[in-house]
Amino acid sequence: MKNKMTEKLFELAYTDSMTEVQNRNAYEERLKKLRKPNANISRITVVVVDVNGLKEINDSYGHFSGDDAIKTVAKALKDTIGLKADIYRIGGDEFVCISESNVLPYISQFKDTIYFINNERLYNLSVSIGYSRFHEKYSKGIDDIICRADEKMYKDKKSKK
Repeated sequence: MKNKMTEKLFELAYTDSMTEVQNRNAYEERLKKLRKPNANISRITVVVVDVNGLKEINDSYGHFSGDDAIKTVAKALKDTIGLKADIYRIGGDEFVCISESNVLPYISQFKDTIYFINNERLYNLSVSIGYSRFHEKYSKGIDDIICRADEKMYKDKKSKK
């Protein structure tokens, strides 16, 4: 009984209840480990995903549709990039994937999934994506990798306006 309660508390503390991916707490714990001096980040790839136009979806189709958009993106991430990465919902419509594998081929699968999902929605589901891998010259730590992925995501977002 005690183990089941501990498991449930752990799940509640580290899982996003809406999307069932890992939450911000789990993300921060992962970053603590990756920031340690002895952490091996040489195989790390970070993918940052942001849902575009969530406010417009909420305003035009209601918050149920906005929640559906977030859940849909989370499921698409789990079904594609999530095969090789840990997925975290770090904000309302923001996700980060961290992998020790090359997930770049899975990014196009994710994009294709989002494209095909649009045929089933009242609203246009769009995401901005940025990714970065460890690079000897540019990566002093995990935060450098995340920063480069974030910059690429914002560049992608800007190109869609």
